[in-house]
Amino acid sequence: MKKRKINYFILIFRIISIIIIAVCLYVLYEWHLDNKANNTLKDDLEDLVSTQVDITKENIPPVIEAKFNNIRDENNTTIADFNVDFEELSKMNSDSVAWIRIPNTNISYPILQAKDNDYYLTHNIKKEKNGAGWIFADYRNNFETLDKNTIIYGHNRRNGTMFSNLKSYLDTSYCSDENHKYINFNTKNKKYIAEIFSVYKITSNKVTLPAQFENTDELSQTIDAWKTSSIYDFQSDISTNDNILTLYTCDNNTTYRILIHAKLIPIE
Repeated sequence: MKKRKINYFILIFRIISIIIIAVCLYVLYEWHLDNKANNTLKDDLEDLVSTQVDITKENIPPVIEAKFNNIRDENNTTIADFNVDFEELSKMNSDSVAWIRIPNTNISYPILQAKDNDYYLTHNIKKEKNGAGWIFADYRNNFETLDKNTIIYGHNRRNGTMFSNLKSYLDTSYCSDENHKYINFNTKNKKYIAEIFSVYKITSNKVTLPAQFENTDELSQTIDAWKTSSIYDFQSDISTNDNILTLYTCDNNTTYRILIHAKLIPIE
């Protein structure tokens, strides 16, 4: 009788174990499908962007003109001339408001904007349900004129997609490389190069990201706080006259968030 009771518990244990393994395999399979679907979409979208080695200097601000020859991507292409076909992009998804590209990373995505900050956490650019989500802007931001702080979100996927490459900036030697300090940011109305001035990791319950500020003093204090929090001194010249681009992702857990702040420099 005792032996049968022991065998009964062993059987229950085995059944539970099989169920757990099956659930884990299913979740892993879904994770793989989500990544595969978004990777295919990303490859298709690359036809909508172009970079050129020959650039026209006249429209480039002095701060960029003095540096652009040394700022190269993985194809040895200067970053100053980056173009997006927004007309075609809007046909795919009318929520498209901008494009972000960080040279020497996998980050080159259209930026979407919904009526909240939840939808594109779980949907891709085709508005299909997808755990990888997409890169999206804060619903409060205005892309016609740009707010003082434009906030862009993305998942940190373990397969190296979405905003996963942002974790490289937690290495100070990576930040010190001149080729890692600049970001292409194009809206429908204007092209920018964003110059990074702050990188840090912070607990999620301490994150405060306003799109606008009550006054110049509040903005100045916030900029100083972000620069002080940075793990690396970028020695960037930024003032309250500048507009800011903020990138936000998780650090592969629910506790910490990675934030990158950059000043937006219009190039045309």
